[in-house]
Formats: sequence, C-alpha cells, structure tokens
Amino acid sequence: MLYPGSRAKVCDNSGVLVVKCINCYSKQYAQVGDLISVVIEKVLPNSKHPKGSISKAIVCQTKKKMKRGDGSSIKFDLNSVALISATGNPVGTRVFGPVVHELRAAGHTKLVSLSNSVF
Repeated sequence: MLYPGSRAKVCDNSGVLVVKCINCYSKQYAQVGDLISVVIEKVLPNSKHPKGSISKAIVCQTKKKMKRGDGSSIKFDLNSVALISATGNPVGTRVFGPVVHELRAAGHTKLVSLSNSVF
C-alpha cells in the first residue's frame, strides 16, 4: 500500500529514480494498478523530468502482501511505480523487474507489454 507521503522507486527508464506519492485517486491508499500523483525527488543527470515536478504514475509493486482470487498471495521487496504521461501512455520504453498480471485486468496493457516478466 502506498499512502500520501510514501516514497517509491521508479521501475522504468524515464530518468527518474525516486518519487514521493502526494495523492491517491481511488482511496486513502494505493494498491497495485492504481493511479497516483507523485512529485519527483531524485533524477539522473540530463533527465527530461526536472526535480520537484509533479507527474502521474501507476503502482507496479508493493511491499504489502496482495491476495489473489485463487488464494495465493504475492509481495515484493520494494514499492515501485511507472510514470505515465497525461494521455495515459508510459513515459519509459522499458520496465525493469516483474509486474503482476492484475495490471492487465486494470487496463494497463502497454505497461505489461514493456515488462520482461509477468507474475
């Protein structure tokens, strides 16, 4: 779960390293597949996105254990997000690390296709 004020790593190659959640659109917290509003805290040199700018992101991985419909559960070592543009397309061209197949059900098929593995 990501609450407003939570920090997360960025799992795409957009040039942004660390972001801070400032708003969750669906509830008080965000789970995998939810849209959040973030402020950029740490970037690579010569990045297109300046430090301190506000962007939107999709939650890809969370530390909190997530239950699935078949009774299994999955959790990750860190919270990570992927930045998206205003039109809803991913900013990066690659997604590092695995993503869960619940992203496909949430309508983020472009993000799933950029990943190298789907759990």
